[in-house]
Amino acid sequence: MSRITAWIAPLLSLALLGASHARLSVVDTSAQPCSVSYDGYIWYAVPQGPFPPIDVRSWTCDRSTLGSDPAPARPSWSIPRGTTQTRFVATSLQGAYSIEGMRSIETAAAVHHVPVSWMIASFAWLKDLRPYRSFHKANGDDVEAVSYVNLIRGLQRRFHWYLPYVGVLGAGRERDIPGLLALGERAFWGIAWNSHGIDRTDDYGAPWGSYCADPTSYKRPQPDGGCTLLAFEWTARDLTRAYLSGHEEYFSTDPDDLLLRARFTPQAAQAYVRAIADAYAAAGETQPIVMMSQQESDENLAEGDAGILDALYDQAVADGMQVETLANASLDARTFSAAPRAVAFPYLPGGVEMRSPQLGGQKLYPATIDVHDTQSGMTFLAGHTLPTRLFRYADYPESVYNVPLPEVPDEELPVLTGATVAHGELLLSFQAPAALHYGVALWSDPSSLQVEDPRAIRAGRAGVVVLFDLAAGPNTVAIRCGGCSSTTLPYSL
Repeated sequence: MSRITAWIAPLLSLALLGASHARLSVVDTSAQPCSVSYDGYIWYAVPQGPFPPIDVRSWTCDRSTLGSDPAPARPSWSIPRGTTQTRFVATSLQGAYSIEGMRSIETAAAVHHVPVSWMIASFAWLKDLRPYRSFHKANGDDVEAVSYVNLIRGLQRRFHWYLPYVGVLGAGRERDIPGLLALGERAFWGIAWNSHGIDRTDDYGAPWGSYCADPTSYKRPQPDGGCTLLAFEWTARDLTRAYLSGHEEYFSTDPDDLLLRARFTPQAAQAYVRAIADAYAAAGETQPIVMMSQQESDENLAEGDAGILDALYDQAVADGMQVETLANASLDARTFSAAPRAVAFPYLPGGVEMRSPQLGGQKLYPATIDVHDTQSGMTFLAGHTLPTRLFRYADYPESVYNVPLPEVPDEELPVLTGATVAHGELLLSFQAPAALHYGVALWSDPSSLQVEDPRAIRAGRAGVVVLFDLAAGPNTVAIRCGGCSSTTLPYSL
């Protein structure tokens, strides 16, 4: 019997006798082994010493032995240790033409053999064709354009290697999806994940990364599981701090976001983007995903910007990500972006430590898992069995660039009413106000849980999400879990 199994049993007995309860609390250290829970039904065994931040409301040890570190170490599950399926795409939106800025970006990219996709919105940014041509010849760089027929034809005349695969549809105006499709393009770039009005755009509720978008309502996945239209996000975010702080514009892979908004030092920002890249690479060990990087050429001239971009490119390559141009990714990602996907993201401290409105003003955040399929998008906090937000995509038959997708109201969400383990199955009981496509997260290494269920989606080594349909009223969901010996699970470290 392992040490962790040996002390789970007595802790479970204590839980059954009645654990301590308090208001929401994020903890990540303990002076003794302990069992903690958020909902009182699924418990997690945490070791003596440090562990990744977890949100708890019940515990079986002395509460005074649980504590918090404002700068916890990264969990091992967020550091890659095997082959990753993550694709890395480096782009530069030509917001204002800057040869010097282009050369700054290209210097970092070429050193690491990362091709840059230069995104062009105007003939004004084609005054000098030599950089595009030389960068393409030396490093495999590419160009894509705003979906204007004259601009596309102009690029085709100037660059024989250019193919109009991806429409550049960024912020501040409505995306012309019908126009893009009419031009034969089948992908677009520019979803600002989790955004709340920055640059007059509100893409809150749309999936992260890449996804197969519904051509009639582009902020949601295509309902039939096809991939008529592929969507790429603006740039990769720290999914945990972006969501829980409410400031996705602070915590991204854009160097200026980190230096000017989140107030990282240049050195701290370099370490931070390396950790972000590690987290995406680790998430890609169990599924193919896309990590997008975007930096305007005219904005890569401020002190510190070039070093941050260099660190990001270097870490993506060091982690074994497959580097692709935007055009290549529009073909490759189409093969996997319609599938259900889950990504776990750790808490990465640094910069402005913001109090979270979702966490009662706390500055220490638990990790998150973001998951979506064609029906729903959900976010889970570490320690939570149930999602803290849910987007029901069938409710959104039309997408508008400055109107967010609304969350399903709390009163319409199911309630967990019980949990038991018997004969290799985890049995969960729910009371649902209405029929709903729903899910649960188990924050334990999927390899040890042995969840054998076609509805399960692994979130790297951090946990597993199981999606299912509930009917109105009482429901019981059975999850085949060969590694579950009780409702107390070993917490992912």
